[in-house]
Amino acid sequence: MNGRIARICTSFIDVPDKISVAVYFAGCSIRCKDCQNKDLWDKNSGQLSNTKEVLEKINKHPLAEYVVILGGEPTDQMDFLIDLCKEIKQKNKKPIAIYSGREFEVFPKELLDSLDLIICGPYKSELHVGGWPASSNQRIFRKENEQWQS
Repeated sequence: MNGRIARICTSFIDVPDKISVAVYFAGCSIRCKDCQNKDLWDKNSGQLSNTKEVLEKINKHPLAEYVVILGGEPTDQMDFLIDLCKEIKQKNKKPIAIYSGREFEVFPKELLDSLDLIICGPYKSELHVGGWPASSNQRIFRKENEQWQS
């Protein structure tokens, strides 16, 4: 399966107290007013990549405790996102976090099955909190014993 990826890099801030490998998806249909990644709104800001290529790049980050998926808006490429998350779970066995401007309630079960941490809701600069998550309307969900907790 193919999707557009803008970059893959090490992150020390996206999952508190964890080293992560961040996978930035290209393209965003939500376009929050004061988005920090406006350069990723255009889906052509990324390179066409297949699941295997992305997994190989993730594996080049052996110290990462988490895989973080963000963007852009990852759910704009839902089929690729689901495929990638399934493969990460099966082959890398690392927990997966996702940042999305969409709400938890619209995530398909097939995606939720692979995720461990969700930071969701659009960024709103008027609700900026200077911490994590970035605006007070955003919600955090953690999977504990296969059940989602907010």
